[in-house]
Amino acid sequence: MAAKSTSVWLPRVLFESALIVLSILVALGLDEWRENREDEETVQLALSNFVREIRLNQASVEDAAPFNQGLKSVLRNRYQTNDIGSVDEFVNMVESYSPTVLQSTAWETALATGSLAKMDYELVSALSLTYSLQNRYLMASRSGMAELTSPQNLSADKLNLAVYNSIRYLSDITGMEEELSVTYNEANAVIQLAMTPDRRDQGDQVLMEARDTTQQ
Repeated sequence: MAAKSTSVWLPRVLFESALIVLSILVALGLDEWRENREDEETVQLALSNFVREIRLNQASVEDAAPFNQGLKSVLRNRYQTNDIGSVDEFVNMVESYSPTVLQSTAWETALATGSLAKMDYELVSALSLTYSLQNRYLMASRSGMAELTSPQNLSADKLNLAVYNSIRYLSDITGMEEELSVTYNEANAVIQLAMTPDRRDQGDQVLMEARDTTQQ
């Protein structure tokens, strides 16, 4: 009798237990799938922000580069011919230089939200290199000219030295601008590989808008 009773309820208990285990596994799988999907959406949004910011920064750098190259050439020619007659003339020339304003909001946001931790190493490495170089460029462009035009470095007997130092400074700036332009292109290529097709299309639209803005 006992054996017959056991044979009745045991399969049912095993079946119900299997259903419970299966439901738990399905729930865990759904949670993991949902979490992975949210992580991917976060990463794709961050990549879109990077594309927008990098392309706008690149447009700003490439827009400023011709003027800075021209200013460097003028100063070099005037230095070689000893044709800068006064401190005021020199100051007027170098003060025509204006540091380029670049953004780093996408990088700072990705750090704050933990988006970078969800990206591939190669992608994070490319972004880190890009923003490190950009930060070095910003620091140089903001501090260098202030030092060159500080009163202690400007006097008639130091004029030739000031002009020479300004040429070296602009050579560094224009060199970093060329390096930045190449780095921006490389970073953008890496980002494009990591983006989904719909996000990539949005990035292309941003590029067109950035070009239109710089041409106006």
